[in-house]
Amino acid sequence: MLTKFEQKLSGSVEFHCQDNNEDKIMKTVIRYMCVRSIFLSSLLISVAVFASTNVVAAEEEHEHEESEEEIVQISTILAEELGIGTELVGDGVINRSLLLYGRTMPDPQGISHVYARYPGMIVSMAPALGDSVEAGQVIAVIEANSSLQNYEIRAPLSGIVVEKHANTGELASGQSLLTIANYEDIWVDLTVFPGDSQQVRTGMSVTIQMDDRTAESTIRYINPSQGESPTVIARVPLENSDSMWTPGLLIEGFVHFESSEVELAIRNDALQTYEGNQVVFVLEGETYEPRVVTLGRSDPFLTEVLVGLEVGERYVVSNSYLIKADLEKEGVEHDH
Repeated sequence: MLTKFEQKLSGSVEFHCQDNNEDKIMKTVIRYMCVRSIFLSSLLISVAVFASTNVVAAEEEHEHEESEEEIVQISTILAEELGIGTELVGDGVINRSLLLYGRTMPDPQGISHVYARYPGMIVSMAPALGDSVEAGQVIAVIEANSSLQNYEIRAPLSGIVVEKHANTGELASGQSLLTIANYEDIWVDLTVFPGDSQQVRTGMSVTIQMDDRTAESTIRYINPSQGESPTVIARVPLENSDSMWTPGLLIEGFVHFESSEVELAIRNDALQTYEGNQVVFVLEGETYEPRVVTLGRSDPFLTEVLVGLEVGERYVVSNSYLIKADLEKEGVEHDH
């Protein structure tokens, strides 16, 4: 089916043939074919560019949607209420350790049993059970039987009254009136079984742990076995000025026998599994982003990071599971 232009051109060709003007006919045909070819090429290029633009726009929109889905916004105030804690990424020490079990014990030098120097009537007994006293504070007044004169008893150290065996009006005749304990320094007795005794030495560093509480110290000395017990006791001093530890607690002790410094280390509590990957949530402003990490060596407390984090970045170390749960919830809602 010829177009009007082609019909007109055909008539023109016929006309010129009759006039024997073949050169003009050929020039006209060639010019028409060139114009038509250029028009078709331009049309194809325009279609290709339009399709490519739509594809790129669609990909950018998809990537934008994915980036929006992969972050969680939490205000600073709400994060504090939820207990979401953060730390800065930095270096650390990865330890190879031996796990031992033990118990916290009072330091014998921090325990004082108070007696009356001379027998007599207790005129006054100031502190009650559980009261704190200061070294040098008057804690009792006794009327001596021999002279009927009053004398004072002062606290030999600062601490807490943990036992009380006498009250005002009673007779002090050689029994312990009360016991004062100072727990600012305590001991940890770790039980070492025969199979582990060759690895444990005085001076080794130790991490003491119970639940979410940890403390660092070293083995002060090893107490030989008593009686027929095959075990020995590794005794570890523990500074306790904040009263975080009390005697009688069952604890774990990680005795470190090999240590390696690493450039990047994070707390194990920070690690979460998200979409099949090990991730750490990185905080920027009030935005939490899951960052896929490649891990190296680890111990019960720290893990080396090979790829995925930089020194100085702030990452979530506590309650990161709340952020993960929020991301997974958004993913489910988006799928539906």
